[in-house]
Amino acid sequence: MHQATFVADLAVVLAVAGVTAVLARLLRQPTILGYLFAGLIVGPYIPIPIFADPARVEALAEFGVILVMFAIGLEFRIGKLFRVLPVSGATGIVQVSFLMWCGFSVGQLVDWNTVESVFLGASIAISSTMIVSKVFEQRPVSPEVRQHVLGVLVVQDVLAIVLIAAMTGLAAGEGLAPERLATKLGGLVAVLLALLIGGMLTVPRIIRAVTKLGSPEIVAVVSIGLCFALAELAHRLGYSVALGAFLAGILVAESGKGHQVETLMQPVRDLFAAVFFVSIGMTVEPHQAVEHASLALIVFAVVVIGQFVSVSIVGVLSGHGVRSSVTAGLALGQIGEFAFIIAAIGISAGVVRPGLQSVLVTVAVLSAFTTSIALGGASRVVDAIDRKMPARLQHLLSLHAEWLERSRASSGGARQNPLRRAVRALTFDAVGLVALAVVVLVTQEEASRWLQRRVGFSYEDARSALAVTVLLVSVPLIAALMRNVVSVSRLVSRRVFRDGPEVSASSKTGARTLRLMVQLVVVLGVGLPAVAILRPFTSAPYGAAVLTLIVAAISIRLWRSTGAIEDEFRSGAEQIAVALGNRAGRAEAMTLVDSTLIPGLDSVFGITLPAGAYAVGQTLAEVNLRARTGATVVAIHRGETDVLMPTGHETLRAGDMLAIAGTDECLSNARSLLVEGPVPVATDFLQG
Repeated sequence: MHQATFVADLAVVLAVAGVTAVLARLLRQPTILGYLFAGLIVGPYIPIPIFADPARVEALAEFGVILVMFAIGLEFRIGKLFRVLPVSGATGIVQVSFLMWCGFSVGQLVDWNTVESVFLGASIAISSTMIVSKVFEQRPVSPEVRQHVLGVLVVQDVLAIVLIAAMTGLAAGEGLAPERLATKLGGLVAVLLALLIGGMLTVPRIIRAVTKLGSPEIVAVVSIGLCFALAELAHRLGYSVALGAFLAGILVAESGKGHQVETLMQPVRDLFAAVFFVSIGMTVEPHQAVEHASLALIVFAVVVIGQFVSVSIVGVLSGHGVRSSVTAGLALGQIGEFAFIIAAIGISAGVVRPGLQSVLVTVAVLSAFTTSIALGGASRVVDAIDRKMPARLQHLLSLHAEWLERSRASSGGARQNPLRRAVRALTFDAVGLVALAVVVLVTQEEASRWLQRRVGFSYEDARSALAVTVLLVSVPLIAALMRNVVSVSRLVSRRVFRDGPEVSASSKTGARTLRLMVQLVVVLGVGLPAVAILRPFTSAPYGAAVLTLIVAAISIRLWRSTGAIEDEFRSGAEQIAVALGNRAGRAEAMTLVDSTLIPGLDSVFGITLPAGAYAVGQTLAEVNLRARTGATVVAIHRGETDVLMPTGHETLRAGDMLAIAGTDECLSNARSLLVEGPVPVATDFLQG
């Protein structure tokens, strides 16, 4: 009878989920929405004569959590993390930190306690890999955008594991005391290192040996068995089963057979993942959802706008270009599986109100629905931003993308290069400062009372003495942090621009501007995580105010520097226009090689528009060259007339010679677009 009841529950859940998933697919929405609605149908709160027992479905849903995390681990490679960190690391770190800060602030705004606010921030900080992958299937994007988005998701996955461990500590009643958090995180690091070292010595060899048997059945059984074994081990060590499953996926992937294992277990994973999301939908009480509707709408707005702003801005500053960064910001504007896993930790421990689940389900449904719509309108959003952007900022961002691509290409792959050492030193100083700040904020009252008792100070004098002591201790760390920020920016700049007295004025201007851009990225990448960590320990967002002032100061200097870059840009454009005129009629396409014409660019590509070219008769704005390809038209040579730094409103004619600056990929796409017209995937980036 007991077994039959489990079978009946599974039959009801899968039958209803199958119907709702088909409906979601027909409506071109992620199947996760169908599963959540199936949970509402079979749950205990809606009077529909289709019912499944919540406790038994929840027990089955834990399999879904384990298998989903195992699959994420299979897609994750340690080498991949180190590859994406220089490209997407800053974007992922800033995005997660900003959403955590915003979520915590929203929780405080609605009078939630500190722990509940922390859980809210952690729950909305991670995007949904499952939703993004499904939306990309329906609306393919360019390889560049896809690589950037998946790189950010890899960084998010790693940070999500850290959040799961930290939230497990909070749920266990250990609070926000720094020594307890330090102990928990220290224990996490020790467990991860022990399991990784032991696992790397055994698991890959086991998987490779089993694969040689030629039996997919045995490979699947052994792999999933290792997954559940490590999940149970993590649980017994006091951590979430999700952590053990994720680690198992990493270890299996390191065998080189991860793709094969993923293919074998995908049907089982999809089956229990569906049960997991159905179980989440079953926990939603409609009256409770209506009661929390206003909060859910606020959180939804925070998720969509916060993801878009943080990913777009930092993506552009990291050299990904406006189109790639904006498209990534729209693609990542949702929450998903990690939100429910993190929330479930707090709710099951009784430290978070059950209403959080209703809020997250509402946000997940709304954001999954809007992600597809937003991604479909990405081109229009980019076009609008491009039209409103000041010309000198457009030119600066085009140069900046080229500069950073050159910097990455010249890294040389040396393990002990100065830039990596500077980044490590910067990280060490930042961690030290944050740790000191946390300890001071948590113990300042107790330390002041201790000084009052032992030294005889008044309470006010004790607080003042404590403040002076902390300031003296932190000054060396602050000075070292500032030196390392400057050092990182200089080292990046030197990869693009040469030093020395013989360097041209334009190169000096470009180097100074690039240093400011890098400093802005570094300040955000270090400052936002610090602000997010310190926020639960302060009654007011002082850290955010300080960070805003620093960012504003750098931005003002950067804006002033763009004026000098604009002058250098115009001067170079004049010389390029002359070179175009001298070569008129010689070739259809050419490369104008002179690294001094435009600061930091090795070459500018010149092309003559033939009769019948796609762009003939249209303006640059109508062709949408910069937004579609990331390339910039520096000058147009037309008979006796030269158009320097076109505004985009000039109508192109047959025989026009265009000088185009940008990366190699941008230049190739620009030539294809001008002559042949847009290609939906390669140059337009979106389809459907």
